[in-house]
Amino acid sequence: MSSTLAPRPTDALARPPSRPGVLAGAGALFSGVRFLAVTPATWPLAMVPVAIVIASMAALGGGAIHLIGPWFAGIFGPRWAFLAIVADVLAGALALILATLVGFALAQPLSGPALNRIVRRAEADLGAPAWPPSGALEDVGRALGSLAVSYALGLPVLAVLALITLLVPPAAVVTVPLKLVVLALLFAWDLCDYPLSIHGVPVAARVALVARNAGAMIGFGAGLALLSLIPCLPFFALPAGVAGAARLIRKIELFEASQAR
Repeated sequence: MSSTLAPRPTDALARPPSRPGVLAGAGALFSGVRFLAVTPATWPLAMVPVAIVIASMAALGGGAIHLIGPWFAGIFGPRWAFLAIVADVLAGALALILATLVGFALAQPLSGPALNRIVRRAEADLGAPAWPPSGALEDVGRALGSLAVSYALGLPVLAVLALITLLVPPAAVVTVPLKLVVLALLFAWDLCDYPLSIHGVPVAARVALVARNAGAMIGFGAGLALLSLIPCLPFFALPAGVAGAARLIRKIELFEASQAR
């Protein structure tokens, strides 16, 4: 196990001659997919988000359905058995939808330990220095903190853009592209925060880094935003996304280190 995580003697990424831009950001997502494809040791970790969603659906949805059926049967009685069945089916479908939403909400933070291990493996593959290990609760806390910052910064902007579009419909030609840019930045922040938090970068410095490298973040987040249009796919893309984020952050760190020197 230690040989798998040990960094290479020399950095596998060359120092970029210029600040990574949109194309580098877009390519990072594909490099993350490739890393997972050729690293079988990460496959069990990559299945954790999907497993959490499925387990949440089974536990919450199955439990709700188990309780709903007898409840409706008691309300309607034998005389209205058909109505009890219809109500049971509709309520069961609603319970499954709610259970799925809860599962999606829980999947990313609860997958924090597995996703951070993927980041560490991806960084070791690049020859980056190893960072001190962290506990599972710390990993979950970092994921929750990242989501909190994302919501705090992104939701107000999206709400303002939605209000402008509602009040002035012709403004949609401007507000809709701006929404896509904001969503791309939020997706990029969400995943790039994994390697940055492992490196111990303070929240304010993380936000500043994302702002300095907005082009790369938009390119990286745009691919993730497009994947989000397909139901359930983002949770299959999470592991590849954090692996790609590790590569993108490494490029940015190498460039900024060379500029500092």
